Order: sequence, then C-alpha cells, then structure tokens
Amino acid sequence: MSVVAALAYDGVAARCIRRLKEEGETRLARPLGLALSVAVSHAVAGDMRAPLLVPIPTGRAAFRRRGYRVPELLIRRAGLQMSGVLSNARATVDQRGLGIDERARNVSGSIRARHARDAHEALLIDDVVTTGATLDEAARALTAAGFRVRGAVALAATPRHSRFPGNAS
Repeated sequence: MSVVAALAYDGVAARCIRRLKEEGETRLARPLGLALSVAVSHAVAGDMRAPLLVPIPTGRAAFRRRGYRVPELLIRRAGLQMSGVLSNARATVDQRGLGIDERARNVSGSIRARHARDAHEALLIDDVVTTGATLDEAARALTAAGFRVRGAVALAATPRHSRFPGNAS
C-alpha cells in the first residue's frame, strides 16, 4: 500500500506530535492538520472522484486518556470531511516498544469496518506510521467490507516507510 506522509517523524515534528498526543496540546492540531491537508491533496491530486477519508480508530484507553481521537482531530482541523466506517473490534496493547512482527500480531483482527452499500474508494488517515501494521489491518478490514483502499496518508512517518509529497522515493 502506498503511504504519503506530510512530515518525517523526527526533530521538531516528532516533538510537536508527542505534545499533541501525550500532553494534550490540542492547539498544535491546527498547524499539524494543515500539513496533513497538503499530504491528502497530494495523494488525491488529479482524481475526478475523491475517496472517502477514513481515520484509523483510536483505542478506548487512549481516547479516555486524551479525550480526543488524534486522527479525527487532525482531519477536522484540516477542514476535511471524514467517514467513520472503521471501529475497534478488540483492544490492543500500546504499540510503542513492539517490534515489527509483534505489532502485526497485536493489531491482527483488531479493526472492523461497516459494509459499503456501494463500491467506495477509501484513503486511510493516521497520525504516525512506523511499521504500517495498523494501516495494513485497517486496509484488510475495509477490503473485507467491500471498499477499495487507494492508500494511506499519515501526518508523519519514519522516512524509510513512506514517501513524502514532492519526493517519489
């Protein structure tokens, strides 16, 4: 799956994202949402019919701790419309500190999607992509529900796992 990321997850960008996610600095959602909107525009450039923007669902524990869902907050601050067709099917453990295989096992079967009445194209939206395990699980759930997944856009990603707008690598 193709992933377009607005930012590399390092330096100032990583510090701002951690402040949004871990310290409740929601005022950072507006400029970060703007960066996300640029990446979404890049991902759908030239398409006649825009896909549904589908945020990765936030776990219940993270939502209780923060009081908001980061991908949804970023999409709203970007001024974009989203479709909440994904939800959590079961709880997972925090992905931080898990390796690639552990992440994949952790999220396997953890996301479900409402079935599409008509054939819809979807573009997954997430805040940070590291290994892509959560995006893969979300794409699996959407595909099983009758959606065509066109790719994903993340606010930030580790550079080796994504391509950035203007950089075809």
